[in-house]
Amino acid sequence: MTELIEKALQLLAAACAPEAMAVLDADPSELKETASLLERYAIPRSRGAKLLALVTLLELARKRHDGLTLADERLTGRILDGDYFQSLYVQLAVQFEEMELVRYLAPLLKRHYVRLALGEAGGERLVVSLEGYLRAEQAVSREEHAI
Repeated sequence: MTELIEKALQLLAAACAPEAMAVLDADPSELKETASLLERYAIPRSRGAKLLALVTLLELARKRHDGLTLADERLTGRILDGDYFQSLYVQLAVQFEEMELVRYLAPLLKRHYVRLALGEAGGERLVVSLEGYLRAEQAVSREEHAI
């Protein structure tokens, strides 16, 4: 699990543009649950690191966007950082050929941000959404093998 987390963080460090000045402050201990999920689903390590990196970007974007107020001294910086992480997520998903994940998560992410805009609590945790995606992916794979 630690190797998976390290590889995901290396992928992110390599992908993050220094001129964006967005700080990749993902806490490795917070990635353990997602890494464990990927291992339970027997996702190959190389793909698992990519999926973990993508989910980490979404978590970083949420951290920057959640709880924003006009009184926040870093309002503009937090918005820009969150938007950068969100766009890097899409860029890397294309590079990693994980657009099905983007399609699956898009409505869930939209609902999350709409709820935040309305002053409500956000949606489900990303690890739960990822598990739903992995379950759906495995179901499709089983159906294809049955045919």
